[in-house]
Formats: sequence, structure tokens, C-alpha cells
Amino acid sequence: MHRPKPSRARLLVPSALAAVILAGAAAPAVAADADRTAPAARVASVQQQIEKIEQRAAAAGPIDDLLAGLNETLADLLASLGDLLPDGVTLPPIQLPELPELPEIPGLPELPELPPLPELPELPEIPGVPPLPELPEIPEVPEVPEVPDVPVP
Repeated sequence: MHRPKPSRARLLVPSALAAVILAGAAAPAVAADADRTAPAARVASVQQQIEKIEQRAAAAGPIDDLLAGLNETLADLLASLGDLLPDGVTLPPIQLPELPELPEIPGLPELPELPPLPELPELPEIPGVPPLPELPEIPEVPEVPEVPDVPVP
């Protein structure tokens, strides 16, 4: 008598059962880790939003706007790199040096008054050119009544 072939059910059930057991065992550990880091992530997110608002309020000119944009880009880059690092490893923040206070630009001197433009003399008429004919009156166009909206089937 020859051996029967093993059925697919005999092969698939143990591997599916092992996958369910492993997934079930891994889920509680992931959930516990997520619950531990969630408050810290929320606090960091709120802190970043506060810093962005402060940077926008402090910016006073195009150079300050440029520096604020660079600081924001660097902070976002560090945050994305920090997500790739293992737990417990952090990167220090990168701060660009502050620009020194520049002296105020003195006001522009007043411009002298310009002399008035000379008046143009009247142009003489050109002989031999007939005058333009009068334009006929255009009749008034009657108002078009409004058409009610008709639903299209």
C-alpha cells in the first residue's frame, strides 16, 4: 500500500496557528510601548508648535524670516532623523547664530520741488479736412426677462 499525500490543511493549519500566536504575543508589547511614548510625543509636538509661533512673532524682516525658515527646516530634519534612531538616542538641537543688531537706516533727504511743466500751445486746424459727422443715437435695448431654473431630467 502506498502512502497518501499530506493534505494542504495539515500543512497550512499549523503555520497559520503559529502566525496568530506570534502576532498575538507581539501586539501587547507594541501597545505597551506606544502607550509609554505617546504622552512624550504629544508634549514634544506642543513644544514645537509653541516654538514655531514664537519664531513667527519674532521675525521682523526678510533676513529674520530666512533664518527662521532655516531653523524650522533644521528642526524638522532633526525630528525626522530622530525617528530613525533607536530609543534613548537623541540629537542635540542645531541653532544658527543670531545676527547682531544693525543700525537704523537714516531717512531719505527731501527732494527739491520740480518746476511746473510748460503748457502746450493750441494746435492749429489743418485746412481741407472735413469735420467728423455726428453719431446716430443708439436705441435702448429692452431688458430680457429672467428664465426660471428648469430641472434637467
